[in-house]
Amino acid sequence: MKKFFCILSIILLMIILEIAKYFVNYVLFYIFLALQIVSFVTIIILLCKGTKAKHKGILSVLFACSLIYIVTPTIIGFVATTNQDYDYVVHAGGGIDDKIYLNSEEGFLTYAEQGCALMEIDFLYTSDGEIVASHYFEYFDGYDLKNRPTIEVFKNTKLDGKYTGMTFEWLVQQLKNYENIRIIFDSKENDTFKLLEDMVTIASENGLDLSSRMIIQVYSIENYNEIKNNPNFNFETFWFTNYKANYSNIQIEDYFNDKKDVETIVMSCQCWWVYHQTGYEFDKKIAVHTVNGDFAINFLADRGVDLIYVDFM
Repeated sequence: MKKFFCILSIILLMIILEIAKYFVNYVLFYIFLALQIVSFVTIIILLCKGTKAKHKGILSVLFACSLIYIVTPTIIGFVATTNQDYDYVVHAGGGIDDKIYLNSEEGFLTYAEQGCALMEIDFLYTSDGEIVASHYFEYFDGYDLKNRPTIEVFKNTKLDGKYTGMTFEWLVQQLKNYENIRIIFDSKENDTFKLLEDMVTIASENGLDLSSRMIIQVYSIENYNEIKNNPNFNFETFWFTNYKANYSNIQIEDYFNDKKDVETIVMSCQCWWVYHQTGYEFDKKIAVHTVNGDFAINFLADRGVDLIYVDFM
């Protein structure tokens, strides 16, 4: 009898975890999924180890029904739902020769000439306060976010021995030449507010209004409000990216669904799968980062993704 109630309790736990998965962020989702798998294996072991025949039939039926309930969303998630169009977002200025995160002049110009309209670029300060395009100075030997190069070192260092890093002033001039391109702002700086203030000033001094040329990725509701409510900024479009805050789908909906200037929700593949499998629908475009290869791109596009970050076109 104890084994009967033990298995019954584990089945109930599996069902409770399945319901809870709809209300948590994607990290907890996968933790709950792991607990469900452990529960599944435990039940199989207990059922096979001398459970009374009169109990085994009842428990087996309950277990099978709960398993169908749990597995069905995953099966449905693999079914293609749409054939909709999608757009590319060129990630980190575009990859070249199998190298990614370059944020290079050559990458920008290559993809600009191909007609790419959306480019995500990472921005950082050098040690002497100049703004450049870099993820975290990974192509500069001996330098990182704690030990940053000067602007002179940045300009005189070839990325991977052959490519040229972008300064923000260089990028401003290119945006004046390529009027169809919009830049998606990203940064590993803790103070993105100060970074944007300086970028707006530099662009203005060089005759470029960033308000319609730069899409601001925000990382939390506080970050959005800080930038949105500042009278010195007049950015027209925001994207919320969930890789720092790790909000649940319910939190994203509550925070951003009614914000008309928040055009897109950006997710990792793991985060998007939770969104897709749990059947959520935001009144926003959905972007997923970062995938390469036709299979992965088509898989996302066939399941309703509007924008796909790629390293290579």
